[in-house]
Amino acid sequence: MIRRLVSIVAVVFYFLMFSFFVANSQELGVVDEATAGNFFGVGARAMGMGGAHIAVASDATALVYNPAGLARVKRIEFSGGLTHQRLRNKTGGLTFVGIQPQSTAVNFNDGRLQSNTRLSSANIVLPVPTYRGSLVFAFGVNRIKSFDRAMKFTFAQDGSGGIESESGGLYMWSFGTAVDISPNVSVGGAFNFFSGTDNYSWLYEDSYDDGYLSFKYKYDDTIKDRYSGFNFKFGVRVQPNKFLIVGGTIDSPVTYTIREDWTQTTDTVFYYPEAYWIQYYDSDNPEYKISLPFSLGIGIALNFSNLLLAGDVHYADWTQMEYKRLWDMAEANRNIKDSYTDVLRWHVGAEYLFPGIGTTLRAGYYQNPLPYKSTWIKKDRDGITFGIGFLIDQVMTVDLAWVHGSWELNDFNIELAEKYTTNKIFLTTAYHF
Repeated sequence: MIRRLVSIVAVVFYFLMFSFFVANSQELGVVDEATAGNFFGVGARAMGMGGAHIAVASDATALVYNPAGLARVKRIEFSGGLTHQRLRNKTGGLTFVGIQPQSTAVNFNDGRLQSNTRLSSANIVLPVPTYRGSLVFAFGVNRIKSFDRAMKFTFAQDGSGGIESESGGLYMWSFGTAVDISPNVSVGGAFNFFSGTDNYSWLYEDSYDDGYLSFKYKYDDTIKDRYSGFNFKFGVRVQPNKFLIVGGTIDSPVTYTIREDWTQTTDTVFYYPEAYWIQYYDSDNPEYKISLPFSLGIGIALNFSNLLLAGDVHYADWTQMEYKRLWDMAEANRNIKDSYTDVLRWHVGAEYLFPGIGTTLRAGYYQNPLPYKSTWIKKDRDGITFGIGFLIDQVMTVDLAWVHGSWELNDFNIELAEKYTTNKIFLTTAYHF
């Protein structure tokens, strides 16, 4: 009886540790997506050009990319937009080739599809009549980060597996202004308030049967995080001649207050040698803070009559992130130093105007590296983009963009490969008075 009890406890303990381990191994891609990096994009024109918009933003999206660009708006503007994202996850077991961990073969035999449509932006821009130069105010809300993600895997050996789901996003409510300080130089700033929700769930199921002991095991973890915070964004735009435009931005640090509700449930149903059920339940609702570092951006654009070329770079050192008011704050902050790195995100894009038909074609590319010091990253996040825009009756614009992105991870701890692909549609319309 004692030996049987020890065996039961040992096996249950193993499954508990394994489920927690698997959940934590995925957590790097969950929490970090919510707080570090995770560029999503705003505006169909900007995303059609690969997100390269620091130097060329001249509409309401300047609130997001470079507030100084608001000074280029000459008429009252109302704008709004929608996004549709289709994310596909594929998973498979790693088969090691040779002695190098990076030398692997993968058979992707499982996965999950997630699709959603969201309101992405609503903005108003109000130019003030001036004797000379430009003075413009703007207010709006834009969805700057998406937490929508899904993952599913099954181990062929025993049928065990897990399903990971995440949904939500971060909205930025902005009030901005811009002014010309000389004929070729504009400066601007925006006060941003952030709010959003991240709903995360992790379900892992397994079974065990060795002829002496038989049971099924299920681990269910749910987390709901509510975010709030604020920061300032400053920008400058310089156009020394009709061909060249240069822009720069500084995002001040932002401290998110995170109000969290989480529950963990473990169910173990024994079939042999005796039938009974064990359940473990735990929950809590902590509140803590995390501060993000300064972010710097530089953009350059070349304007050749009907052709516009643009490029941006953004820099942030994610090792400077810091938890506050967290019960294990010291350990969490040490993990940040050990796990994160600085990141240089870059974008390039082009736009060509067909003036006779009021139509614009766009294309671009961007790379948005995952901010981790991790051997798990097989392929960093990137995206290729295409777009089209229409001018209607000189007062209305309709823009459409398609963004295809992908990234890959190899989790050597549990010998699991993950591949993600996204297809996003951006639709934006604006009316000018």
